[in-house]
Amino acid sequence: MNRLGRRVHGPFPRASRAAYVAPRVLDALGSRAPLTVLRGPRGFGKTTALVEWLTGEDDGVPTVYVPLDEGSRLAPGFWATLRTALTAADLDGYGSPEAQDDPDRAAVLGSLLRREEPLRLVVDNYHEAGHLDGRSEIDDELLELVRSSAALELVVCTRSLRALETTGALSVDLTVVRPADLAMRAEDVLALAERHGVSMTVDGAADLAMELGGWPAAVRTCIATAGVGGREAAVDTGTVDGFIETLLADVRSTALREFLMRTAVPEEFSAAAARAIVPDGTALRELRNLRVGGLLRERETVEGLRYSYPPAIRDALRRVSLERHPHLEREVHIALMALAAQEEGPVGVLRHAVLAQEWDTALRIIEEEWSALLTQHPHTLIEIAGSFPREIADGDPRLQVVRRHLPRMAPASADEASEWTPVRPHFVVAAVKQRWAEKQETTDEIHILIQSGLAAVFAGEHEAAAYAFERVRDHGLRHDDRTARLVGIGGMLTAKTFHGETDLALRLLEDEELADVIAGGEGDEVSRLVRVGGRIMRAIATVDGMRPEVHEAVADIVEPGRRDELWALAIHARGLYSSVYGTPEDQARVVGQLRAALRHLEPGGIAESTIGTQLVELLVAGGMVDVAEQVLDRLVDGFVSSSTRAYLLHAQGREQEAIDIAARDLGDRRMTARSRLINELIIAAALFRLGQGTAARRRFARGVRIAYETGQRRPFALISPEIFGALAGNDPELLALRPLPSTTEAQRPQAVPSAPAVPSELSARELQVLAALQDSAGPAGVAAALGMSVNTAKTHLRHVYRKLGASSRDEALVLSRGLGRERR
Repeated sequence: MNRLGRRVHGPFPRASRAAYVAPRVLDALGSRAPLTVLRGPRGFGKTTALVEWLTGEDDGVPTVYVPLDEGSRLAPGFWATLRTALTAADLDGYGSPEAQDDPDRAAVLGSLLRREEPLRLVVDNYHEAGHLDGRSEIDDELLELVRSSAALELVVCTRSLRALETTGALSVDLTVVRPADLAMRAEDVLALAERHGVSMTVDGAADLAMELGGWPAAVRTCIATAGVGGREAAVDTGTVDGFIETLLADVRSTALREFLMRTAVPEEFSAAAARAIVPDGTALRELRNLRVGGLLRERETVEGLRYSYPPAIRDALRRVSLERHPHLEREVHIALMALAAQEEGPVGVLRHAVLAQEWDTALRIIEEEWSALLTQHPHTLIEIAGSFPREIADGDPRLQVVRRHLPRMAPASADEASEWTPVRPHFVVAAVKQRWAEKQETTDEIHILIQSGLAAVFAGEHEAAAYAFERVRDHGLRHDDRTARLVGIGGMLTAKTFHGETDLALRLLEDEELADVIAGGEGDEVSRLVRVGGRIMRAIATVDGMRPEVHEAVADIVEPGRRDELWALAIHARGLYSSVYGTPEDQARVVGQLRAALRHLEPGGIAESTIGTQLVELLVAGGMVDVAEQVLDRLVDGFVSSSTRAYLLHAQGREQEAIDIAARDLGDRRMTARSRLINELIIAAALFRLGQGTAARRRFARGVRIAYETGQRRPFALISPEIFGALAGNDPELLALRPLPSTTEAQRPQAVPSAPAVPSELSARELQVLAALQDSAGPAGVAAALGMSVNTAKTHLRHVYRKLGASSRDEALVLSRGLGRERR
């Protein structure tokens, strides 16, 4: 017996009277379950909890406390320790004489199995039991003992997960006090601080618990230190470092020590990252042990589970590791570079390359992945650029652009990265570089700004693109560099035209030097590119503004030589024109060209969405709403397609859905003025059809303001004349926003200036098949009409559809009307 209220036998441990054990832990220990497991890492207050519980009110159950030591790491030593404890408590009287091989085990099991009166056996440091040999057998024997004895309550205190806990849950009533239960919460920290006479706020207590992961011993020491020093309780780095050093020294496994130090380098890591960081094959085992032990936090993300240490624990691990192994962090980041290439892409590789101080690798990634980094990770790029040594940063033109210009080009929030697949270095960049090389000029930073402006254009970042090209033009004006002036103003024209700022784009076209190049000008590669692009932008801007010179501007489009984004934009310009001024035959012909363009563009880019949405618009106008919906469903869902989606829903009579879609993206800063105006007008038209005339006119007025601010007019032609007339009333100024008088037909050219109507001519047999298709529902009807097999008819129909750019019978018949008119 000892001084405790309970009848406890054994060398009872000492514990601080100023410690605090949460009521939830004491309640769990007092549940009187046949088997209770108290599990947590070193310093998590397991023994303190036992002392607090056993010094509490006596429940009348005799208790034997057995602390294990290194002598219990082999099974015979464990049973000998238990027998010694039972003998000291006068409970060893049932040994089996015939058990010569293991008399201690037989004596313990015999004594406990034959006892009929209640008995509580508390085994501390149970992780030592059979640690070197016999651990599974010991767990099995004790579990069978608990199952067989109605009088025994077994309480084990351990640092590791054992079969006694996992298997025991299947066959006996089990209470488990886990690390999460032992970890101190804000209310526990407040109670402990009060015992020490330390003043704390609720927020301060929550912060301390979070920083230390609720580690009881560390929290207790930090509070005790604050009490002695008469200051506010906070994380004491020296105290935490001391705990970490003790923890690492206490860890017997070299692999576990290595795991702790290496995985503390990243803020958080996945199981795959753990395998990369600790490539000796033990990573998953150690990860499981630490997670079960409560030293690791687990977080569910869209990419899977992520693990991390409490902040103060991680910082201490890193400090101790850096002192012991100065090169460890670099080694870890080099190991993570390969994994980042698979999981995170270039930005992840770049981040680890910089942290590993692999500067050549980092510069190579920035050069190769410039467009993607600039448009999708601008804030990360700005942050990373600041990590380079000054001598490297000052000598690299891309880092100079990042430091000087990217903060003004990047969106306000890192969450607003472009949703478009970035384009690779554009042929325009190569042409400009070649031109400057011929002139033997060194303008690396300006060259990078041109590349940045083009990347921004194709990422939908029109303001960033305009900024970059304005800097290029300014350079050309200051240094009398004609190439920079032309590319700069041509880029600004492209950005303003893309963004739907029609009046600004048309004013840029008044620049004398640009106008000369667009009209004829020099024959160098840069001038030719500016001429082709300038004419396309002029056509788009005049269509958007429905200017009188629009017919001449579209007729002046020069067909680009390459089938790239510029070629697609030329087709887009004709599509815009056809949507307002074209006949049904003109529109059907342009539909085929748009389909051909889609086949040549990289999927996921803004060019694909631009061409695709134009195709949808013309398909709706031609009555092929179902086909239009299929095309739209294949495009990236973003601010470019939202206005077209709203237009399609409005055409289907789904007015409330059209309103919801149109209103969804109006707050997106990247939405073009063209799309914003379309959305406002679709909302107005849908509200009008729903009988909400007053709300419709208010929304129409918002669209009118956008039109006056930007010069946009074409979107007014997309809503029906009846609705436009009703919303505009008899106001001449409002009616002028839709300049489509009856004389427009007379002014319209006989055909939209365009490339050939189909990619290649139909053969005589294919024309026969197309004619038969008009009276037949499909291949079987065509085969019967022309006296051929069904398979042959299918083959001919596939060729016809491919050449027309059609995907169905109805679409092929509509497209063939334009072809038929041409042949006549």
